[in-house]
Amino acid sequence: MKEVEDQSQGRKLLTAVERILSDTDSLIALAEQHLRRAREQKPGNEELTRDAAAKAVVSHFSNRAALVGGLTAAPALIPGAGSLVAALGGSLADMGFVLKYEVEMALVISHLQGFDIRKEEERQLAFLLASVSTYDAKSGGNVLLDMAKAEGVAIWKYAPREVSKMLVSVMTKLSLLLLSKGLVRALPLVGIAVGSSMNKVLTGRVGERCIRDLQKRRELLDAEAAKEDVVEARVRRSSGRKP
Repeated sequence: MKEVEDQSQGRKLLTAVERILSDTDSLIALAEQHLRRAREQKPGNEELTRDAAAKAVVSHFSNRAALVGGLTAAPALIPGAGSLVAALGGSLADMGFVLKYEVEMALVISHLQGFDIRKEEERQLAFLLASVSTYDAKSGGNVLLDMAKAEGVAIWKYAPREVSKMLVSVMTKLSLLLLSKGLVRALPLVGIAVGSSMNKVLTGRVGERCIRDLQKRRELLDAEAAKEDVVEARVRRSSGRKP
């Protein structure tokens, strides 16, 4: 019964974040905007340009997460009831908006790496990557190992149904972790400073991991494509030979 209630909380958090995500076109426009700026600063090398754009994207979203951290802790300035709202309602709102920014960040970086984020499976993978990275950054653990998964790169091989199941599981873990760490926000002024700085650092770490994992995914896909090209070339040469 307890497990069912926990999963229900995880689904609520997942649904709440999905509802406030920005639309795909605006995220693509944001990615292209940072890419244009990076090209102006680092012309000629497309790989360095993408890396610079991705880092700028991480900075963009970590600043927004920091702002949310301060705003959602502000009710603690009101004695009594304000502290309760900050500890419970504020924590839930904070986590929802931080996840929103981190999922959007993962989507923008995915676009920069050449993945089509208009596809539902790509959106799910970005959502999962951001959620896993957030849990790991908050808990100091590795949720993929906790869930008996070998490596983070394995998520790229998951079927859509597996991704959905894992998303609920990660969101459940995040909601439980949130409730256990939300009370520091109830301290006036301290909660605002801590909430703001923690969100900025957390989102920065999540962004760095997203960049690493998506670069690794791109390298793996490029390597697989190169192998397929070699095999296809051999087949063509073989078929062109006379018996």
